[in-house]
Amino acid sequence: MKQRRRMFGPVGAIALVLAAVAAACGGESEGGPAPADGDSAYPVTVTDLLGRAVTIDSAPERVVTTSPSAIELLADVGGTAIARSTTATALPGSAELADVGPSYGPSFEQIVALDPDLVIADASAQAHLAGAFEQALAGTPTLFVGARAYADLAASARILGRAIGNPDGGEAAAAAFEQIAGELGGGGDPAPRVLVLVAGRDGTLSAALDASFIGDLVALLGAENVAASLPQSGPVPGYALLSPESIVSLDPEVLLIITPGGGPSIAQLVSARLPDLAAVRSGRVHEVDLEVYLQAPGPRSREGLRALDALIHPG
Repeated sequence: MKQRRRMFGPVGAIALVLAAVAAACGGESEGGPAPADGDSAYPVTVTDLLGRAVTIDSAPERVVTTSPSAIELLADVGGTAIARSTTATALPGSAELADVGPSYGPSFEQIVALDPDLVIADASAQAHLAGAFEQALAGTPTLFVGARAYADLAASARILGRAIGNPDGGEAAAAAFEQIAGELGGGGDPAPRVLVLVAGRDGTLSAALDASFIGDLVALLGAENVAASLPQSGPVPGYALLSPESIVSLDPEVLLIITPGGGPSIAQLVSARLPDLAAVRSGRVHEVDLEVYLQAPGPRSREGLRALDALIHPG
């Protein structure tokens, strides 16, 4: 393997403002599939979700992932990793992998020390760190994949399939995402009025806008996001801070609630305090999965889309 510089250039102070609704990760095991005819398919240049053209000189054998979405998408196309982010524990054996720190603040020193030949970062959670990745990992190809919208999942699968020398695996994973979207997309008439509410650990409430991942799923399923016209506010892109009074004025027919891990469910609290809400009167207040819809959109989002469809379009 070609020797790489183990230098960690100064990356400056990286300010990261997080709402309690953000960030998590996933894991796997060492190694990576070579193309069927060895390295003859390389070098290969792929364009990642940030529009960066990245050239990979040879079949990657030491792949480091820095978010749960990244490692789960890699596994979905037949690849494996030697490192994960701190909370990336969904995949079997992931806890045994090297830990490179949390998604919102990966340790570039630890990544460089692992001497990777490919780094897979998160285009949604880590796009603002692209410059820091490039400076710290100069000479190591770094791909940004993930999911700012559901369609990004199929795109990411194809990117990763080409990157690891398994384009067929990438195409199969992408087709699976697209097949489910084709089956479920469109919804019915009239479109159900939906509000996605995210509870922050600090007691704040935020509504998912169309620009959020789950907001995109709601639109894909043919529902009306009653918060779509709200201006973005708060620290997390794709969300708007919301007061209890605003929830009443929006009066959704379906209320989907995401509660931070370890926090108390607020579905019962909302139902008790807002009994006249249309969603409460019809019993359509539902807790939905934190990882699937917020922290780690990836392969699990295929069944996640089905589950959301069943809540929005019962029967």
